[in-house]
Amino acid sequence: MTGEELASKCLEILRNYPTKYAKGTFGQKATPAFISSKAKQYPEWYTPKNGPSRVPALLALPDETRLFDCVGLIKACIWGFPNVVYTSNGLRDMNDQTIWDKSLEKSTDFSNIQVGELLWMQGHVGVYIGEGRAIECTGSWDGKVMITAVENIGKQEGLHSRKWTGHSKIHVIHYSDKGNGSNLNEKPKVDISTYPMLWKGSTGQYVKILQTLLFEKGYDPLGIDGKFGKNTRAAVGAFQRENTDVNGKQLVEDGIVGPLTWGALYK
Repeated sequence: MTGEELASKCLEILRNYPTKYAKGTFGQKATPAFISSKAKQYPEWYTPKNGPSRVPALLALPDETRLFDCVGLIKACIWGFPNVVYTSNGLRDMNDQTIWDKSLEKSTDFSNIQVGELLWMQGHVGVYIGEGRAIECTGSWDGKVMITAVENIGKQEGLHSRKWTGHSKIHVIHYSDKGNGSNLNEKPKVDISTYPMLWKGSTGQYVKILQTLLFEKGYDPLGIDGKFGKNTRAAVGAFQRENTDVNGKQLVEDGIVGPLTWGALYK
């Protein structure tokens, strides 16, 4: 899995599943039996002695709600969510501190961060998704999988912000050396000539890349699922209508993603 694929998978979970933070989970459904088993495993969190039990609120969730903790979101993506294979793809079960300890190229310089890198602070981790943003599952704020601003790069209107201690490369993730996209006005350099033309009905990984880029630009395709349907078509049309190509010429609003639209998305 590449860093871009990890970020895309996290966004796919955000867009397509109801989620909630719960300790010791990595995408399981919020069924009463499962919540009961977790409460027995981690009583200090689910039924703390010095505070109210968290169990009633979790039991009130629809069974289809997916439960994650911060590192559980990352583990679920690498293990193949929604069809998770426990400890697969080279990643053993580990907590937020262990995944940080095992990660590579740790840094406190956020000017060189790459998409898909691990964000870390004591007791918590997230994933960098570009444009100065993180995706994380947190017990703070709304207590679910959410997009937040990386305060080390800059606050962003409409987003909660978090100042992280450092970032690093997850040891089982592959990262490009062609750029990092940490600058709000930059994108990783890519060879657009290798990208296919896409239109309504297209499917596959490049559609996921398209959907992720549209979402980051503020044109929500209402899902990052690799399927170019009516919502993705509407988002492409809106982007083309409101943007120019790399030479400053107005894009044609035809719903077809070719070299000019790809170039504008990476501009």
